[in-house]
Amino acid sequence: MDKHIFSRWQISLCALFVLADGLFLPLDSASWLSLLCGTAAAAMLLPPLLRLPRPLLNAACTLLALILILHSIRRLFLFWQYEGTPAALATALLLLTAWLLSWRGADCLFMWSLPVMTAAGALLLLSAAVTVPDWSLRYLVLPSPAPFLRDSARAALGFLSVLLPAHLAGNAKAPAKGLLLGGGLLALLSLRALLLLGGASYAYPMYAAASLAAVGDLLKRCEIVFAAVLALCECTRIAVCFSFLRSRTAFKAAPAKVP
Repeated sequence: MDKHIFSRWQISLCALFVLADGLFLPLDSASWLSLLCGTAAAAMLLPPLLRLPRPLLNAACTLLALILILHSIRRLFLFWQYEGTPAALATALLLLTAWLLSWRGADCLFMWSLPVMTAAGALLLLSAAVTVPDWSLRYLVLPSPAPFLRDSARAALGFLSVLLPAHLAGNAKAPAKGLLLGGGLLALLSLRALLLLGGASYAYPMYAAASLAAVGDLLKRCEIVFAAVLALCECTRIAVCFSFLRSRTAFKAAPAKVP
């Protein structure tokens, strides 16, 4: 591990990486609890996965990076279409931003993540806090065991994508903390959406719930700020993928040392 990549930077980048899923969470009566359980399970699985043989780990992370980039492009394109924004242009600009961030190198990406995570976390917590008076606890119900276990397992598999920035950092303990931080914030956002929207059907329920956080002129159109924060998290995820792919390409292109 590069000794300059401090633990707090690892925690921040891994949390941002996880929060990229925030815009796309489904609305379900027990999804917030499934997210918490999935986060805990993924955090326990992360250290042994990072101890896999390095060639296998590198191959798995390379494939994961390619899949995540394609997945991000698809879901961002669909979201910008839903929002009425020129989808191709918005997606291309975000990809360009992520590519430029990746060129600064992994060290700079980790260092940059700390202030971004601080600002993003504060805004997401604020968007939840201002809606607390409107929460309705009647929507809280006990989940059915089988669907709950299925959703928790699916969440854990999704959270294991944090293997990519964890491998880039070269440390198991700190990225696991970042996973727990990001997963905890996602669970809070999911709980907020449930207590605000109940069983209502929305294409993007986390985005719809953020629109209810408007307080006078101070937080008008809060969903735009909310979406921008989570789009920045998505940009961070793509930048991590680009950074890892660039590091692997540079490693393969490096000439062999002559004894």
